[in-house]
Amino acid sequence: MVINTKQIKEKRFTKGVPDFATNKIYPIIENAIKKWEIGITNNVQRFGFHSNQYNAIWGTYYKGSNIFGLSLWKHSYDFNHDGWIPQTQTTKLYKQHKITLKKGSVAIPILFANWKFTTSGQEIIKKHNLKPSINVWKVKNEYPKIWELVKDRLFYTERWWNSFNVECFDNLLGTENEKLLKTPKDYTPTNEKPKVRLVTKNDEKFINEITINMENKPKVKFGLHRVSSYSPLMDIIKIRPSNEMLNFSYFYETLVHELIHSTGFTDRENRHSKLNYTNHDSRSTEELVAELGMFMSLDRVKDNDLDKKQIYNNVGQYLKSWLSQDNTKAKKIEKLMIASELADQGERYIFDPK
Repeated sequence: MVINTKQIKEKRFTKGVPDFATNKIYPIIENAIKKWEIGITNNVQRFGFHSNQYNAIWGTYYKGSNIFGLSLWKHSYDFNHDGWIPQTQTTKLYKQHKITLKKGSVAIPILFANWKFTTSGQEIIKKHNLKPSINVWKVKNEYPKIWELVKDRLFYTERWWNSFNVECFDNLLGTENEKLLKTPKDYTPTNEKPKVRLVTKNDEKFINEITINMENKPKVKFGLHRVSSYSPLMDIIKIRPSNEMLNFSYFYETLVHELIHSTGFTDRENRHSKLNYTNHDSRSTEELVAELGMFMSLDRVKDNDLDKKQIYNNVGQYLKSWLSQDNTKAKKIEKLMIASELADQGERYIFDPK
């Protein structure tokens, strides 16, 4: 479940970020950014983005806006498992299976955004012998004829739920009760994500390798540019060659940052048409998209192929800078969550289009 991307033009959630979520999420974000900013981490994978996390009751992936928060929560509390259980299910698990929460377990706020059928849509659904509460996307995927009748009878909802990692429960993992957990059909553990091959001796071959799955590629122009950039008008990335940068890690992060920018082009994700580049709020959102997208891509690179500490240091400073003009903690969280959804889409467009 993800944020409705139609909200991006206004760059806000319909109800904002509630205080209980802000008070839990912001300290984790602030602490992580501080550590990234000064490059302190003995385990570089600790601060990776993990998009394979899922709801272990429904067997569906958490996507988009929740990726940033879940990744930080997972590693702040040293969880290894990618599965999460909504707090609404804890009573049921206890009553039916004697599965209990461990003492001191912390609930994690997750945004649940969804589409539902209107009253008239539900009436049509019932006439076709389906439950009115049926998932919208199930109707679209499995009942195409009914979908044509109800596709314009939808409304959008948002609510915040607390969830717990499956490691927070007793009498679950390693027992017969573990069979109750559901995983997505195509699930693979985060640490088994395929790695990108880095060709570090030839910039053009390197670009071809990392964009091999990218359907529609921008032009890349090499030169001694003072500042690397992407031009939405010309669909061109201007960048210094790697041998004109301090090291190859700088080249990687700069190139992928600009490639993420390019995914917003009209013929790709069409993100740029929704953001006003003369407005600081829109510009900062787009810059966060590019930086977070580059950050997410590091999960696809072996730890010894890049200086990830150096990259984290730059990420920390970059996020701190672009968030500095947002005057409330809730606004910073909201912008990071929206940017992480768009960044996830952009990063996948380059590396793993499906």
